[in-house]
Amino acid sequence: MAEVVTTQLEVRWGECDPAGIVYHPAYIDWFSVARMHFLRENGLPYMEAFHAAGIVLVVLEVTCKYRKVLKAEDTIRVEARLAERTRTRMALRYAVFGQDGELCAAGRTEHAFVDMNSNRACNLERKAPDLWQRMAELPLSDDRGADGPGRRG
Repeated sequence: MAEVVTTQLEVRWGECDPAGIVYHPAYIDWFSVARMHFLRENGLPYMEAFHAAGIVLVVLEVTCKYRKVLKAEDTIRVEARLAERTRTRMALRYAVFGQDGELCAAGRTEHAFVDMNSNRACNLERKAPDLWQRMAELPLSDDRGADGPGRRG
């Protein structure tokens, strides 16, 4: 299993303001793409693994620190890693690098496991034990460091 999964993207014009600079919400979209890629690369394609088990991932919190400007047509890579996992939640950290390899942004998302039928948070181990077992095997990354915001203490 991969502790870090990298997604390569090209900045599209539609993700930029009129000056060609990436508009801040685009980073959150890139986090979503990287999260889905992280899960898929670790054998947990979102629709097959979570939706089939009646579970959705609901975003509870998003943070992003912007460090360097990106522009249309830049090639970027977004690294995603699992930062936290409990029976009711998970969190991922992201680092966005420009084509020069410099860190341009870093962020974190926290998600609740929610039962699709009741729309309520659930204990994944009880609701979908097989899915929980597969989640429990995913490698955790240290949730601190220079490449992104850590968990609030």
